[in-house]
Amino acid sequence: MPVRLVACWLLCVPLVAVAGEILDSSADLDNGVFTLTLTARIDAPPATVQRLITDYDRLTEINSSLTESRVLLEHSPVKHRVHTVIRACILFFCRSVTQVQDITRHPGGRIEAIILPALSDFRQGYARWDLAPAGSGTTMHFSAKLEPAFWVPPLIGPWLFERQLIREVSESTAIMEARARGAATP
Repeated sequence: MPVRLVACWLLCVPLVAVAGEILDSSADLDNGVFTLTLTARIDAPPATVQRLITDYDRLTEINSSLTESRVLLEHSPVKHRVHTVIRACILFFCRSVTQVQDITRHPGGRIEAIILPALSDFRQGYARWDLAPAGSGTTMHFSAKLEPAFWVPPLIGPWLFERQLIREVSESTAIMEARARGAATP
């Protein structure tokens, strides 16, 4: 899911977790490239989570930072070129960011996205989501490497990216869980 979900970005999973919980997150900056990781527990089955985060034309419904999301090209049933616009504001730093990514769903709950720099506000970028069953829910591991083609305050940039990622994943998780509960209700 596009860049944030570029984010996204997940590491370790304790055996017991609260629904919708962010278990771990980190952000680093090295030579202009941000590395983001996040692990979350989602109280919804992996198939539901995957269906919602790969419904590319409706991503704005599960992430309010996305102002646009649409499929530009369907390479195959599991590979799509997706255009998104993200509006992110943290403190004084606001920006609309365009991303065009080739996103591939792999067997076993892995989703990979590669940013196309010529069509995006990034020099390079890669994101990966790994969805794994965790009881009746899902553990989502997200990792990304991003090199913005726009200025990000260097001293607080990693903190800004991590805060934005946590906010977006928390919001999306709550919406996915609500949708999963609604789908389970007759």
